[in-house]
Amino acid sequence: MNKTIFRLVALTALIWPQIVHAQVHAPASAQPGDHVVVAMFGSDGMAAAAILQTDGSVIAEAPSFAIVLSPQARLSCVILGVATTVAPGEYLLELRSATGDPLLSRRLSIESREFRREEIPLSVTLTELRKRRDPQKTAEALYLQAIVGEFNPESIYHPGPFGLPFPLTRRTSLFGDRRTYLYADGERASTIHLGVDLASPTGTPVAASGSGLIRIARNRIVTGNTIVIEHLPGVFSLYYHLDEITVLEGDVVRIGDLIGTVGATGLATGPHLHWEFRVGGVSVDPERMLPGVLVDFDR
Repeated sequence: MNKTIFRLVALTALIWPQIVHAQVHAPASAQPGDHVVVAMFGSDGMAAAAILQTDGSVIAEAPSFAIVLSPQARLSCVILGVATTVAPGEYLLELRSATGDPLLSRRLSIESREFRREEIPLSVTLTELRKRRDPQKTAEALYLQAIVGEFNPESIYHPGPFGLPFPLTRRTSLFGDRRTYLYADGERASTIHLGVDLASPTGTPVAASGSGLIRIARNRIVTGNTIVIEHLPGVFSLYYHLDEITVLEGDVVRIGDLIGTVGATGLATGPHLHWEFRVGGVSVDPERMLPGVLVDFDR
């Protein structure tokens, strides 16, 4: 993916008078952790799209949203997240009409992807923080899940490309790492890391990866000082363990705006930023949101 939606829009504006029938642009392959973008041009726009197993089981699905290119031209888009646990194989990418009927189906090959494994020893304090049953932790998790599961078709703040929250120093953990926490009491627990950990000293400025609406800007038990930004319908970026939050819920920010500083709040063994993207509630690789991205006309 190496073209921005802005170039796509410019190209579409030029060719639109020659478009007679709807044109569909979608990838033929993806990997776990990818975001899959489907775009349809033409009057018969899709209302939704889904990734299906061959038996019809749904892997991912989402409604479409519209980007108005001109008074006569409209682009229907769907962005789907492929979870890190999706097995490689052949799937179907199905486009659906407003009545739920299939418009067309295409093959989508999910290719294999290797993820690292890591062990993380936790102190007595962090062991207690992670293992303790707490109704507040449950409430915070459910609230976050509800926010990133929302789909507001009017929330078109940033079609792409996205940027890094600060110049990279080093990554201490990668997206999709298969983690084992080593508790101080000798027990172990397995989990999947759903973002990228960017190491940097406490106080390092953190910028918004894209323009959007601040949906969460508050302290949480596990993720510490946390920010969630809504960029597109169903597309959110997340920033955990901040030392300081410099925005308020309801603020609208531009890409590159200061939103906080690096810290080690919550479940953190040292100062770093946990940086994450959710698409339709599914965590996807943040670094694959960077290079141009959302809709690629040629792929």
